[in-house]
Amino acid sequence: MFEDYFNWAFSIGKEIINSKSGKEKGKEYLKRLIYEIRSEDTPGRFLEKLSEKLTEYKTNANIQAKVYVLQDIMKKEIWHADKFYYLKASILAGFLNALSSE
Repeated sequence: MFEDYFNWAFSIGKEIINSKSGKEKGKEYLKRLIYEIRSEDTPGRFLEKLSEKLTEYKTNANIQAKVYVLQDIMKKEIWHADKFYYLKASILAGFLNALSSE
């Protein structure tokens, strides 16, 4: 289950890095995304910040990254108790691995 979220985050991270803005700026955008979502400790705030940044990266004319929010993230049952922390960790790990692979 969490492998899917890791794989999604890894591919989204790669898309951000390879966006229209170029690799160096793309890396900075991904670092900014990681920095902003890692501090969110509640499911609602985490999801809000994640979707807000991805929307910005998709719609900003200078970035135009081909990103999307995975539909399974919107299921309420994954946001309860420790599942939220596993979900958050798998997403952050996917983004970090995308950043490290470049």
